[in-house]
Amino acid sequence: MSDYSRENFLDLNTFRGLGEDPAYQPPVLTDRPRDWPLDRWTDAPRDLGFSDFSRYQWRGLRMLKDPDTQAALHDLLCELRPRTIVELGVYGGGSLVWFRDLTKLMGIDCQVIGIDKDLSRCQIPDSEKSNISLYEADCSDLATFEPLRGAAHPLVFIDDAHSNTFNIMKWAVDHLLEQGDYFIIEDMIPYWDRYSPKHLAEYLAAFRDVLSMDMVYANASSQLDRGVFRRADMKE
Repeated sequence: MSDYSRENFLDLNTFRGLGEDPAYQPPVLTDRPRDWPLDRWTDAPRDLGFSDFSRYQWRGLRMLKDPDTQAALHDLLCELRPRTIVELGVYGGGSLVWFRDLTKLMGIDCQVIGIDKDLSRCQIPDSEKSNISLYEADCSDLATFEPLRGAAHPLVFIDDAHSNTFNIMKWAVDHLLEQGDYFIIEDMIPYWDRYSPKHLAEYLAAFRDVLSMDMVYANASSQLDRGVFRRADMKE
């Protein structure tokens, strides 16, 4: 029998958010003019002069997903055609609107659910909240995730909060995910693999009978690196 049902997993990361302004601001060049003179074309810097991550946005809302991740998630949604997308970690809310718009363009009847301990950072205007639901929940209190139980399937659950992740994954396996549904861990697998490799390997192995890693998407971007899991009865 799989031991994914152990009472508790150690929280491998206590990351609680970016601690910056969630409103989107266009990047500012501080070390060069934006309009570079063409008579000095050969001297133009080849780097951007700012962090790529600061410019990722959707319709003016911060979206903390790089282009490779956006492309991979586009393909996954097109293939799975989910009825529900749950994202744990709302921040500015850009990815929630992106998910809603993308599934609408694909002709998918999909409800997008954003969950966060602090929704005050969400920048989504009321006029853009159709098919988007926001819930406050605490990663350390799994009872606060109970409203998700009635969600429609197929379902994609994306952990982008990075707190108590494996206990949340255990809860999702026990109470939410059906065959073919996805649980995605963004960003953190490479860090945990570097700093807590023994725990990470042990925790992932605990789910061996109930989850598999989808190799089409698990290697599609650095943010999704080895973190795309699908509900599957591996004993079949």
